[in-house]
Amino acid sequence: MKKILVPFFVVLFIPLVVFSQPMRHQDKGPMKKIEELEKIKLIDALGMNEETTLRFFARRAKFKSEQFKLYNEENELINKMEKALQNGKTSDTDLKNMINQYFDLENQIIKSKQKFINSLPDILTYQQISKLLVFEKRFREEIRNLLFRERMKRRQ
Repeated sequence: MKKILVPFFVVLFIPLVVFSQPMRHQDKGPMKKIEELEKIKLIDALGMNEETTLRFFARRAKFKSEQFKLYNEENELINKMEKALQNGKTSDTDLKNMINQYFDLENQIIKSKQKFINSLPDILTYQQISKLLVFEKRFREEIRNLLFRERMKRRQ
């Protein structure tokens, strides 16, 4: 019974997390395809079974939601800073406060990732966690390189 209920609730839970914070002003199609590709490659790279996969992606969805909120705050702060600079009437004290807020957000982002990684040993082995870190770095680089190559092709 437990083997049936856990996947059922995870399948119900994941869409709630995914759709609770929609990305504004962007076409979700390509991004969604990249996320799906990442999930498939990640499952393969870590060699996870079905139960581990469900538990891992539920926890990862919660982490991604937290990260999304922090990045939004950071973007809003950058926009605020940009407007202040364009205005030209902002004091150095205000700018210094915004800079400090920016670095506080950066630290929160890092702490959030560290908290997520440190929460994984009950789901993944340390070898799998290491593979996860390597995979994420390489996957981002691969996607960045593909996008860069596509831009270069369009310019030619």
